[in-house]
Amino acid sequence: MGVHRDAALDIAKAIAIIAIVFGHVWRGLAASGLIHDADLFETVDTTVYMWHLTVFAFTAGLFVQHGMNREGAWRYARDRDLVFLWLYVVWSLIQGAVKLIAGAFVNSQTSLGEILRLWVPDGQLWFFGWIALMMILAAATRPWVSRSRATVVIIGAAVGSLALWGVQGPYIGTQGLALTVYFVVALVWRGDRVLAAIRRVPMWLTTILVLTLGVVTVVCGVSGLATPPTTGGSTRTVMTVAFGVVASTAGLFAVLGLARVLAPVPVVARPLSYIGRESMTIFVAHIIFASGSRIVLSRIGVDDPTVQVIAGTLIGVVGPLALHWVALRVHCAWLFDAPRWMKGAGAGRTSKRTSVEE
Repeated sequence: MGVHRDAALDIAKAIAIIAIVFGHVWRGLAASGLIHDADLFETVDTTVYMWHLTVFAFTAGLFVQHGMNREGAWRYARDRDLVFLWLYVVWSLIQGAVKLIAGAFVNSQTSLGEILRLWVPDGQLWFFGWIALMMILAAATRPWVSRSRATVVIIGAAVGSLALWGVQGPYIGTQGLALTVYFVVALVWRGDRVLAAIRRVPMWLTTILVLTLGVVTVVCGVSGLATPPTTGGSTRTVMTVAFGVVASTAGLFAVLGLARVLAPVPVVARPLSYIGRESMTIFVAHIIFASGSRIVLSRIGVDDPTVQVIAGTLIGVVGPLALHWVALRVHCAWLFDAPRWMKGAGAGRTSKRTSVEE
């Protein structure tokens, strides 16, 4: 089976990573006292966190089956997990060092001891622990082998996700577990089938579905009736979890549909496709650039939340891309990919992009 790159999936990842950057900018502004309306903050925060990581989790599973069938399940999992481990350690140290140097200018100060506590993830980096576990789960279960096995694994993932919906543990590997069911469904459904299903829906119907599902997600977020998958677990109830699942799933398919609608529009599709292809680059480095933007703007007297949000999100997306460009030209590619010696025999095939697709 051949698998080719589809612009719609890259665009979906671009929408998700931009939302992730925005979400961290938004939280940073609140933590620094620049957002005074607590209700507004909570509404926006809940709505955004309802779906952006769900999109990331789903797209991460789409081509794993193909890769494991081609390379061998455990070899594939090993090669990807070495990359995730490398990126986790490198960016934990870099992110911690920047916070240590910035001192009182950052919202959450740190110490050398805290930086070296690598079993406690800093900020967004917990995602690497989760995705590493997902690779092990996929290799151990291989749910695509039979329909009965797929059913058992999906049900197990659904039960686990519901039980841990909104809950974030303190240690690496104990966070983001509510996203597991989205990864497993994508793993079984498979990327080529998802793409085929998306293409079969007429464009006019896709547009209607995008609007409808988008409204469902926003209403659930604004109403306060839904718990996002990775936050708000301390106040969750059976009802808020149920609404959270509805909102997160609606948001996922709204983004996939929107990506399909945007794909035929080159002026939008080309930059978004590029951002989507480089989503892992943006993910690992955006906190530093977004926080730096907020600090600099505040120091020169620009405290308007709208300006801060726009500038922080833009710099949080563009900054990592620029850093990656420079890193490749000064022989520092190790900032964004594990070195060849670490990946051993899989070095020729494994890269940061194969973490979510082939």
